[in-house]
Amino acid sequence: MEGSPDCANDFLEIRDGLHGYNQLIEKKFCGKEFPPVIESSDRYLWIHFSSDENIEYKGFRAVYEFLPRPTGWLVPDIPICHLKKLLMEEGNITKSDIPAEIVEFRNKYKVATDCIWEVRVKDYQRIQLQFKEFDLDKPNECDKNFVQVFSTNTDLPSEEKKFCGSIADTVFSKKNVMFVRFFAVFNSTEESHFEANFTAYRDIDKQSGDKKQDKCTSEEFSCEDATCISKELRCNGRYNCRFRWDEDNCPGAQTLTLNDDHIIVIMVIFSLILAGMCFTFVFNCVKKLIRDHQTIQEYIRQSREQQLNELDKQEPTEKKLSKSVSRSRSNSSPSMNSGHFDVANAATTPCYVPGGELLPILIRNERSMSPPNGDAYHTNIYTVDNEPLPEMCDSACQTRESLFTTQGYSSGNSTPNHSVHTNSPPAPFSTFGYKKDAKFKAEAKIEVAAKKSSKFEDKRRPYSVQTTKSAPDVIVTH
Repeated sequence: MEGSPDCANDFLEIRDGLHGYNQLIEKKFCGKEFPPVIESSDRYLWIHFSSDENIEYKGFRAVYEFLPRPTGWLVPDIPICHLKKLLMEEGNITKSDIPAEIVEFRNKYKVATDCIWEVRVKDYQRIQLQFKEFDLDKPNECDKNFVQVFSTNTDLPSEEKKFCGSIADTVFSKKNVMFVRFFAVFNSTEESHFEANFTAYRDIDKQSGDKKQDKCTSEEFSCEDATCISKELRCNGRYNCRFRWDEDNCPGAQTLTLNDDHIIVIMVIFSLILAGMCFTFVFNCVKKLIRDHQTIQEYIRQSREQQLNELDKQEPTEKKLSKSVSRSRSNSSPSMNSGHFDVANAATTPCYVPGGELLPILIRNERSMSPPNGDAYHTNIYTVDNEPLPEMCDSACQTRESLFTTQGYSSGNSTPNHSVHTNSPPAPFSTFGYKKDAKFKAEAKIEVAAKKSSKFEDKRRPYSVQTTKSAPDVIVTH
């Protein structure tokens, strides 16, 4: 025989039993390997040879002989359980069809029940099998009890369905023959029950061109699904059509009548279902709106955090820009380097000290409203000693009250380290003027000497360190 992997082309299989669904002996044989000597466990061996059309070999030859049954066997020859339903328009298949001698033999020797029904109809008909009852003792153990449906032959390639659960579907045969097998082990046979109804039907063939085949005849009933059944099956109390049209509008059939109470109950149930659906819809809508609102709020929060992070990243860039501007001013005007605030040294300088280009603000004594040198607003001004100028600090020391506060006055936030000394005794003074009776009176005058402007000199206000955190500076440039 031709050899191939898994004997896919030509092969010989031998099963221990009468049918092709019995247990396979050894394996499929192919090639030039000789099978061993095979002995059956009972009276039958099932041999099947298959060959394709491509390559031909000499084939095989087997020799068989009958052997006497051993006397020591406890179980005698098992009787065959083969039931036939031939040329019938409809019929039932149930466990009660099993002959009594088979049941007695099973109970006596405690063997499994293995019966097969052969259903055969007219050549032009097909078979429909519907299960009315299906309840096996061990529904989840397919090797212990099951129902198999075969079409044409009783081998595994012809198997249509195998039911071992709690539900069995409708089965249609491919030809006019169908085999139904019931298998159950001894301890599960009594508790397993099933009942099926088979019906012979004919398919309507509109492509054949024969008027007798493209529609149902007068002796047939149309099932409204391109099939015809015998007219005698109409309104017989059993469903023979696939969609059960044969039992529709039958005389004497029970019809459902509705009274007022039934209508009220139906309306109440319908109202409850509708109210539940509406409540579920509203609840889901509100839940979705809340979820969307939370999502939007979370998006806004993340957007703000992202903007703040971008601002934090821009601060080092602005500081670098300030340093570059300060360096450019230092290179362009030496006088500005000594007079203006150096931004580059902002990190190391604790307080801001005005340069030489800014004239000091003179502090007037509140006890003497008229200065000894003349008019405070026109002629003369106080002079400033050669002591350190007041330092304008950042957020730590420079505030509105501490900017021009002299010694002896302490602010709530900080106290300056230096003060301005004039010819008159110093008085508490701030950017709001003299402090007297918890009020301020501004009487400071600033004069700036005339100076020629240079074309390289910057007209803009000098930079201050963190101006948003310090008090406003009184700065005059020319």
